[in-house]
Amino acid sequence: MNDLVIKCGPTEFDHVALGTHDTQKGVAWLANLTGAEPVITEPEPGQWYWSAALPLNDGAMLEMLGPNPDHRGFHPLKALLARFQAPEPFFWHVATSDLGRFVAAVKQAGAPVERIEHLDSETPDGRRTYSRGVVGPGFRTVRPCVIQWISKVDRPGLRRPLCRATGFALRCPKPDRLNRVLEAIGLQLRATDGPQRLDLALDTPKGPIKIAGPGVVFEGLGAIAQFAQLRFASMLR
Repeated sequence: MNDLVIKCGPTEFDHVALGTHDTQKGVAWLANLTGAEPVITEPEPGQWYWSAALPLNDGAMLEMLGPNPDHRGFHPLKALLARFQAPEPFFWHVATSDLGRFVAAVKQAGAPVERIEHLDSETPDGRRTYSRGVVGPGFRTVRPCVIQWISKVDRPGLRRPLCRATGFALRCPKPDRLNRVLEAIGLQLRATDGPQRLDLALDTPKGPIKIAGPGVVFEGLGAIAQFAQLRFASMLR
């Protein structure tokens, strides 16, 4: 049995993040769409993002992620968020019980795990300790990110889910490489062939809904041009 990934019911993710250019506006949009109020938290010290969370079934979360208005300096993902006209899928995380084994399994499947961070921070809500990384190369919305939780903040507003994930689907051109990674880490999920897209289906107080979008691609030579454009645009703001 492959125990690298902690399963969250049929959805097989720890959390899905929706990107938005403004966290508070994104929270209002999600509350209106679902009839459930996301829990907004203070940004972690020094982080480029500001997020809110909506609890789902089996301990999974739907996150609304926008730029931290107090963050100074350039960060490419923060700059990418500024381009989101409306909230849509930005990335998704699986939770692992062993980050080292996860990295080795993904490498065996032909992909790197990049930008590995080990974070230990005291937030206004409590202490959070975890490690995380991104399945590369570069960054694509449809590829999983990974997180190993050491300690989480217990927030009462996140204990009782008001929405339930009922479906999760990935699509991308030439999905074989991604599917090798998904198989290596023990997920039943498989991507299908087509233009890039992530679909999340939910049962909510307002009934069934679907949140979907192409997300972003930030890799290879194209990422160099994107980086330059984002950096230039951030200097003009």
